[in-house]
Amino acid sequence: MSSLTKITLLLVLLVAGTSVMSNACFLFNKNYVQITNQLENGEDLTLHCKSKDNDLGEHVLHEDESYNFSFCQNVLAETLFFCTFEWSGQVHKFDIFDGSRDPCSHCNWRITHLAPCRDRCYKTFYRQYDFMRILYFN
Repeated sequence: MSSLTKITLLLVLLVAGTSVMSNACFLFNKNYVQITNQLENGEDLTLHCKSKDNDLGEHVLHEDESYNFSFCQNVLAETLFFCTFEWSGQVHKFDIFDGSRDPCSHCNWRITHLAPCRDRCYKTFYRQYDFMRILYFN
C-alpha cells in the first residue's frame, strides 16, 4: 500500500470517527422528524416509533404537543421509521419516515383522527396519506 493511500485512508477514518463522536452524519445530512398531536377534543396521543436499529420508546402527547427525533439516513436512502399511534382505544400504524418516499430533511407530521398529514396541512386539511391497517392474529 502506497504512502498516499495510507494517508488518505487514515484521513477518511479520522473524519468518520470525529463525526461519530460529535453525533454528526458522515457524508449525509441529518434528518429531523416532528410529530404533533392534532386530535380533536383534546385527546391524548400515545405513540411508539421504531426503525430496524432503534426503538425510540413510547411517548404521550397532549393536544398540540410535539415529539421530535433525528437520525442519519443510511447510505442507500432506505431508512424506515414506523410508528403506532393510539387514542380512544384505537391503534393505528404509519411509516413516519420512509427514505424512498420522503424528500424532506425536516419532516413535520400532524396526526389527526382521519390520517397523518405532512407539512402544509394546518388550517386547510389536505389528506396525503392513510393509516395502515393493523391485522391481529389470534
